[in-house]
Amino acid sequence: METPPPFNPQTPPAFNPQPPINQQTPTPPPFQPRQQISDVVDPLFLKSVDVIAGAFIENELEKNSIDVKKDSLAHIEKKKLIATIISAAINLIFIITFRVFHYSSWLLILLVIPINFFIWNFFTKSTIVDFFNKEVVSRPDENISDIVAAQLYDRCKNQKFLRLLILIAGTFIIPIMIFFSNHIFYEDGPGGKYVRFFTEGVFSKSDIVIPNEIDGQKVVGIRGDVFRNTSIVNVILSENIDTIRGHAFEDCEKLESINLPEKLKYIGGYAFANCKNLNTKLPQSVSYIGGYAFSHCENAQLEVTENIDSIGGYAFEYCVNLRKVTLNKNMPEICGGTFSYTSIDKIFIPESVTRIGGSAFEGCSNLTKLEFALNSNVTRIGGHAFEYCALSEVYIPPSVSEIGSSAFRSCYNLVNVSVSKDCKINERAFKNSSRVKLTRY
Repeated sequence: METPPPFNPQTPPAFNPQPPINQQTPTPPPFQPRQQISDVVDPLFLKSVDVIAGAFIENELEKNSIDVKKDSLAHIEKKKLIATIISAAINLIFIITFRVFHYSSWLLILLVIPINFFIWNFFTKSTIVDFFNKEVVSRPDENISDIVAAQLYDRCKNQKFLRLLILIAGTFIIPIMIFFSNHIFYEDGPGGKYVRFFTEGVFSKSDIVIPNEIDGQKVVGIRGDVFRNTSIVNVILSENIDTIRGHAFEDCEKLESINLPEKLKYIGGYAFANCKNLNTKLPQSVSYIGGYAFSHCENAQLEVTENIDSIGGYAFEYCVNLRKVTLNKNMPEICGGTFSYTSIDKIFIPESVTRIGGSAFEGCSNLTKLEFALNSNVTRIGGHAFEYCALSEVYIPPSVSEIGSSAFRSCYNLVNVSVSKDCKINERAFKNSSRVKLTRY
């Protein structure tokens, strides 16, 4: 057995990191950025399938001398033409309806624009490229050139100008022809003819004449809403008219004069509401006036006579020239707001009246005298009934069992008030009427 060599504890040589003499460290190559896929692939193929197909289709159409902006397919153009006719017809129907019923022009615009936008966007946006795109997707095994070639016989010119002309005709030309001048339409009714519709002419005058007779029959009435919200200024009515229905002349802010015939008996609610420039007088023949009939007729020289046996609520509110009111002896009640903010200076309440409605005489700043019939049957005076009136003293008859809230509010001149001890008075009935001295009897 051999003996191993003895251990030599010599220190190993130190590590020297320096390269050998005359040996150079190699320089690393410059950084090479990753090559973009768009540098290798056509950017067209990075888009959606529809866009790619559309580009190929346009290229194929161009080879066949088809201009996608000027040319179309017959069935596509027919579809667009039908959609345009429908759009024009809808416009015409809306215009006629709005002219006959005198609706707001702004409302017409707000309705017509979105309807036209929907029809054009939904039915006419399809192009020749869209059609072939669908064909290519549905027939993936066929060449695009074969699909396009099969449809070339169906090619036609784009009828864009014709469609525009149809739309203009339905929206502007035909309506102007129809409504070039004023038209009044009549219908048969009890006792004769009635004015049923009125269409305002585009280039017509603002004066209206209702003849005494039409087709040998007397014109005896005006239906509701006939002249509502129109620009008429002067109106001459048939002397045979005895009825003017509700809203007949409402919101005719330019209306200045109208002769109310001596045979007129019935004036419906809102009949002349908001006719701010109207200057007319009530004939003695009128027996019924509906609610708000003359509301805000600030210039009307009106006078309420005892011949009127029924007056609706707010019938004369803000008729600032109304100074004289004589109530009918058979009138059952004074409705709410009937004479509010008028210029009457005195009022007599006949014994037939059983109730004075809320705000009936509110804001009558000239009203200084309130008188009840000796045998008054008024049981209630409604809230705000005489608010802001110039009354100085009031005698409340014993028939009154209740006085509502703010009934005599802010009557700054009111001092003496006599009222039955059995009458229930709301705690706010005389609010802001600080000078009141209440006497119970």
